[in-house]
Amino acid sequence: MIPTLLTTATALLIWPAARTATTRLTALVPHEPRQPWHPNHRWFLALSALPAVALLGPAGAIATALLTFALWHQRRSRKRIRSQLAAAKALAEALRITVAELRNGAPPAIAAAAAAGDAPPEVAAAMNALATAARFGVEPPQLPGAQGQVAKAWILSRRHGLPLADLLDAVRRDVVASTRFLTRADANMAGPRASAAVLAFLPVVGVLLGEAVGAEPLHVLTGTAAGHLLLVLGSALILAGVVWTSQLTKLAR
Repeated sequence: MIPTLLTTATALLIWPAARTATTRLTALVPHEPRQPWHPNHRWFLALSALPAVALLGPAGAIATALLTFALWHQRRSRKRIRSQLAAAKALAEALRITVAELRNGAPPAIAAAAAAGDAPPEVAAAMNALATAARFGVEPPQLPGAQGQVAKAWILSRRHGLPLADLLDAVRRDVVASTRFLTRADANMAGPRASAAVLAFLPVVGVLLGEAVGAEPLHVLTGTAAGHLLLVLGSALILAGVVWTSQLTKLAR
């Protein structure tokens, strides 16, 4: 059963595209290029779960889904932290460029547009809003987080005649200080995250050790109703631990 599932999954992944006469004729006609389809990690996770589902039955399906979601949640949490730090560094760099352009005599609209050119989308939106506000003499929209400080700096400069370069430089220094603090906090959280990952993996080690000494925990988990219940309950507890650890170690914006 399991070899058949693995063979079928492999065949689906490497199945070649059909080269019919219609396909070859379509290739001769100019058209918009399409992005080729590539199987992503979700497909590989789903295919790798097939043997476990076939071996463990409905309880194995539920446990596999819970553990897969725990892994996905952990990866998404780490990706969110990295993107948050990268966005803060990009905003600081965009403000540095804007301040330099302003002090060199460039108009605010041109200075902000120049900073938005190489910035990521989230930062570019804030700088383009500042450029539009400066070009038409209106107030920029209020944005969340540090991007909102850019809009407040423009409003203060417009209402009270304060130098925009000095205000934006103050925002830049605040963003740099916050980024350094978040970087140190993220480094300090590496130990607790590693401990949580080890604790989440310990049940697997326990099952392997039980098999090594002849206790046959896999037979209990796969061959009895109580084992099925314990398998689902243990997977749910692992998922709860991963989510709780992510909440405890996440960085405040």
